[in-house]
Amino acid sequence: MGKVSRFGIYAKGTIVALVMGIPAVASFLITWRITNSILTAVVVSLVMYLIAVGFAFKVAKKLAKA
Repeated sequence: MGKVSRFGIYAKGTIVALVMGIPAVASFLITWRITNSILTAVVVSLVMYLIAVGFAFKVAKKLAKA
């Protein structure tokens, strides 16, 4: 196995963080804009975040093999 560069680690970590973060933030903002209820937006965002975390595990596994 070859040496892993810092840039590679940072790049892969950034991709995983974006896969987890962007859907949650976007769903929060869209739901808040449509419903004008922060509680509803938080609940929808939390559900979306949990789904995104599950998807991020799959992405992280593929990135670890690459």
